[in-house]
Amino acid sequence: MSNILAFSDSADSCLELVTLGKNLGGSFSIAVLGSGDLSSQSKKLSVDGVSSIYEVSHESLKNLLAGPATDALEAVSKRARPDLILLSSTKKGKELAGRLAARLKVGCISDAMKLSVQGSGFAADRLVWGGNAIASVSSKGAAVVTIPLRAYARASNPSSPNIIQVDDFQPKPVNVSAIGKKEKPKGQVSIKDAEIIVSAGRGFKKKEDLSMLEDLAKVLNAVVGASRPLTSDLGWVSEDRQVGLSGTTVKPKLYIAVGISGQIQHLTGMRESKVIVAINTDKNAPIFQECDYGIVGDLYAVVPELTKAFKAQLGR
Repeated sequence: MSNILAFSDSADSCLELVTLGKNLGGSFSIAVLGSGDLSSQSKKLSVDGVSSIYEVSHESLKNLLAGPATDALEAVSKRARPDLILLSSTKKGKELAGRLAARLKVGCISDAMKLSVQGSGFAADRLVWGGNAIASVSSKGAAVVTIPLRAYARASNPSSPNIIQVDDFQPKPVNVSAIGKKEKPKGQVSIKDAEIIVSAGRGFKKKEDLSMLEDLAKVLNAVVGASRPLTSDLGWVSEDRQVGLSGTTVKPKLYIAVGISGQIQHLTGMRESKVIVAINTDKNAPIFQECDYGIVGDLYAVVPELTKAFKAQLGR
């Protein structure tokens, strides 16, 4: 039986950790960090499988800077005394994991798959070498473990866990402060929740040509994604639509890769899609090793024909 503590800066991701905790068994607690009243956050996380929620409210936690957030999780850990601390593999979770493990002098496992109890510690498989291999790792005792996003279903059945307010929290002095906040441009639908995604790659010759992909997405009620070159390098698509190792990991029912060669960084972020369709002029492109259906052809000829065919089939 394990005593588990979980934290994520995303409530939805934290609910995924609850499902994992129920699979592992034992007592499961959640840390909620922030400033002001945290009751609304705690209410959303009050689901079956959660025994306690520790609320730490302090002005230093307003932006969840790494220093104060690590201090807060350390304070909660001293109260909860967990054998296992689960963090979602968000950017914030990855930033906190190593810091917290070092602070608590325990092991750290990142992006764990198939996590299980092994003796007095924990064992997991994790992707290495950009997703080309799987390594089996384990801890000898307590550990901080990050879990990939969308690896588990979100817990949803409401419950009434014990709410514990940590009123005596005092962060350590820091020399870092947030001087501003700028939101990234976002589309109407989050790419990580999309059931159908059509993604663009370097096969597109200019930004204006992406309109043909948007036409296809409209017919399929899909979300437009892109590989790194079109987001970070060229700026043709907003970065929140980037699929891949350095972007968002997605698991849609249908993923259509258009003009994407399929470098490992991109494949790692979409290979768990239920059905993968690839369109590329290069018959030897790596994407064809991962897809369920492949079309070797010029996207400028294939995409309009696909759009026309789907319109006729779907009556749109």
